[in-house]
Amino acid sequence: MTRRVPAVCSLLIVAVAAAGCGGAPRHPKPTPHRTTPPARTPAARPTAGPPVAFGQSARLVDTVSATVYEFRLPSVAGGPNAGPAGYTWASADVQVCTLDSAKQNVTVDWKTWSLHYADNSLAAAAETNNDAFPRPQYPFTSRSLPAGTCVRGWITFPAPADKRPTTVDYTPHGAVASWTVPAAPASAGPSAS
Repeated sequence: MTRRVPAVCSLLIVAVAAAGCGGAPRHPKPTPHRTTPPARTPAARPTAGPPVAFGQSARLVDTVSATVYEFRLPSVAGGPNAGPAGYTWASADVQVCTLDSAKQNVTVDWKTWSLHYADNSLAAAAETNNDAFPRPQYPFTSRSLPAGTCVRGWITFPAPADKRPTTVDYTPHGAVASWTVPAAPASAGPSAS
């Protein structure tokens, strides 16, 4: 009986080896297939191009065209104070047109406009309206602007009286357009509007 155990063990080893080395065909286990959607890259935000000159239009996000025509500092004679000592009113004559091809609704108001200074400070548009501000006015509160239409008027800003902004900026929904503010004319002062 001692001879049979080694023989049975030998046969068992041969059978196991044959099964693992080419006996019955083996199919590799399928690896789990994981479908990972491609990583989403956030939509590119429009970047500011170089500032343009007054009177030139800037097209933004294939929705609107904007233009700054004129800038006055100071712009209001009389009326409320523009802020603490050293502040005055500045105003910009602007226009925004919704393109005929615009695929989204456009609203306009003063909140998307500001003055930008060389030291990177900003002057936001006035938070309150006043009859002393230049007329006609750009819409002070939100107003819908249908495709193919324009609106033009003055926006007024509380601004430091001792420095002139470098640009007038329009920043709707993350887009940026800027117009270079020309040097002060020799007789800068409020004009009657």
